[in-house]
Amino acid sequence: MTRPHNATGQERPQRACDLCSVQQKAPDLRALTGCIFCGVSQSPNLPIQEIGVSGATYKGSRQQARRLVGWITAGYRPIAFIPLLLAATHWAAGEQTMIAVAAVLPAAAVLLSLFPERRFTSQSVFAAPFPIEAAEAWLQGQFSVEGRELRQIAVMAIKFDSLDLLEERLGFPMDDTIVEEFSNRLGKILRQGDLIARGKKSDILVCLGGMQAPESENLLHLSRRIQTCLDEPITKGAVRVYCSVTVGIARASQIENLTPSALIRAADCANRSAIQDGPGVVRIYKTGYGKVPSNDNVLLGEVAAALENGQIIAWYQPQVSTHTGEITGFEALARWEHPTRGLISPASFLGLIDRLGLSQRLSEVVLTHALSTLRTCDRAGFGIPSVSVNYCSDELRNPRLAEFLRWELDRFELTADRLTIEVLENVIAESQDDIISQNLRAISEMGCHIDLDDFGTSYTSIMNIRKFSVSRLKIDRQLISRVDSDAEQRKLVSALLAMAEQLDIETLAEGVETPAEHSMLAQLGCDHIQGFNLARPMPRGDSLTWIADYRSGFPTQAQVGKKPAGNNEVT
Repeated sequence: MTRPHNATGQERPQRACDLCSVQQKAPDLRALTGCIFCGVSQSPNLPIQEIGVSGATYKGSRQQARRLVGWITAGYRPIAFIPLLLAATHWAAGEQTMIAVAAVLPAAAVLLSLFPERRFTSQSVFAAPFPIEAAEAWLQGQFSVEGRELRQIAVMAIKFDSLDLLEERLGFPMDDTIVEEFSNRLGKILRQGDLIARGKKSDILVCLGGMQAPESENLLHLSRRIQTCLDEPITKGAVRVYCSVTVGIARASQIENLTPSALIRAADCANRSAIQDGPGVVRIYKTGYGKVPSNDNVLLGEVAAALENGQIIAWYQPQVSTHTGEITGFEALARWEHPTRGLISPASFLGLIDRLGLSQRLSEVVLTHALSTLRTCDRAGFGIPSVSVNYCSDELRNPRLAEFLRWELDRFELTADRLTIEVLENVIAESQDDIISQNLRAISEMGCHIDLDDFGTSYTSIMNIRKFSVSRLKIDRQLISRVDSDAEQRKLVSALLAMAEQLDIETLAEGVETPAEHSMLAQLGCDHIQGFNLARPMPRGDSLTWIADYRSGFPTQAQVGKKPAGNNEVT
């Protein structure tokens, strides 16, 4: 095979372009003229072939001729030219040649259709997604472009929301299919010269150059367009899935000691900040993102040991019947009793436990402590009916959860109806026929109760409430606040209570802070209350003392807010 020559007749050396040098591990031969991998001409004087870059097309003479032939032979157009072609052939070469042309023409059209044009019109910059090394090489090239301002260069870090959860539910990987289809859709909205790269697993980087002012506003607008790429489902076989993405944006002008890797890290930090605020969030990098406060660093190193050495334990908040005033249970809440720092609030360490992947271990510690306390109450003669323990979605995915609960109940010689599992409303709303659904059904069939926590803040269907055998609805504090003074709030709570009564499901109002709220909820028909109006969360010893004190004054407290018999109206 002969090597190409340039216009002066000299042999033109072959080379790899910057991107292909990285992707193909080929030597980077700069200042040469054509890429031996992708065929992209590096010189405007050598229009060898047509290459698509984000839909833009560069035409060479051979491609123009090929397009003309393709246009002539497309669809039904050849039929219009057949009479003219046959007449000219008969006139020029006789009948035998005309018959040969009539036979060859259809075969030639078929053969031409077998050789598609070499184009990448659906991808951004030659092909996508490239590896991270290609993105770094591309960014380094952008930094050195004469006249290019740093504020015009940006990187978007894109992560798919809950992709691991999706794959776990489906039972097979979808990341490659999703990334490929998403990249194809991105290529249709990005500009000529932009680059798509793939990071760890399904992470996507979009590298942008030449952004126009106002840069921040345009970046936010582009990020929204990127998110709308996923409005249509992604299909693999018979499976259709809907995805959403979280976007972190970093501009080169914001980065000190600018390097390609530093810009990529900044975009990733912005993305992690966005993830903390929920799915589908967009964040632009600010100085300080990604820096963990020194206090958090210290706690991060101690929290795992605290779980094992008994520093993190359960505190208890009582729950009381509005009809009888009796104590109906306690909710177990995690607290960290640090030996030198004192009591550390849950907001300061629960996030650290999630980051370390210790949520399941935390639930085990709290459950063991709660069941131990319940047995202590039995031995002291208090007879507390039940204790509630919170479980998040990660903990509910443990395939051996029901077996573990049964084991712990047997170990403390307690029946299953003494344990209540609290599940957030959004977990129920999002659960279908996956491991969470199986676990909740198994827990209910075992005899444990299920409380639907924060009810009224999400979108649980009535069918799901019945499907998972929910025993009690815990109405969120947002709905309880000012129920005694706000008529609209009162109507909303009254409607929820009426629905629960029709479904034969008990209700509990959490976050009750005043006697007036307590009284109004009792009149509306709420079955149980929990909140500061009764007691704040307290350690085991204080809980036992509180039970004794509460029951000693029970005859007077039993009537607080008691619902009048036969009267469902509130004035």
